[in-house]
Amino acid sequence: MKKTMLFFTLILLLIFLSVNPVSAHFMTDRSKHSVDNGEIRWGTYHGSTKWTSARNTGITQWDNEGIINIAGDTTSTVEDLSFTDYSASDGVLGSWQKYTGADRIRFNNNYFNNMSACERNKTALHELGHALNLDHNNVAGSVMKSGYICQNFLGAHDKSDLKERW
Repeated sequence: MKKTMLFFTLILLLIFLSVNPVSAHFMTDRSKHSVDNGEIRWGTYHGSTKWTSARNTGITQWDNEGIINIAGDTTSTVEDLSFTDYSASDGVLGSWQKYTGADRIRFNNNYFNNMSACERNKTALHELGHALNLDHNNVAGSVMKSGYICQNFLGAHDKSDLKERW
């Protein structure tokens, strides 16, 4: 009986020790991002968005981390990222797409029209996370968790992933 109990205790201990804590989540392809020389310059190359409040919340939250400068495009800089809108019943709230030239974040009007402001903010934060090379995760409180979630700020895991990646 003691040997069996010791055996199971050792097995549980090994399982416990082998479980990794939540790890960083960035895209496998580390070249998939909108960062250019430590910054993202955003503008209207691909068009504009009517969801400026959500866009601005996302930009401000990520920029406030002080790791990647996210600023508006000027006549003396090259645009790295555009924010645009589209309408489709495709199940996609928003998306980040890599392009030659300026990359693009698109917000889906079909869903944004019926979302709360904090759900739109979370979607903008999420898509900007992709522009920063972060990937989806299932961590509670992370903006990189997919779905309709009301959140106006970055989670601790998001901040940690950003620091580890850049």
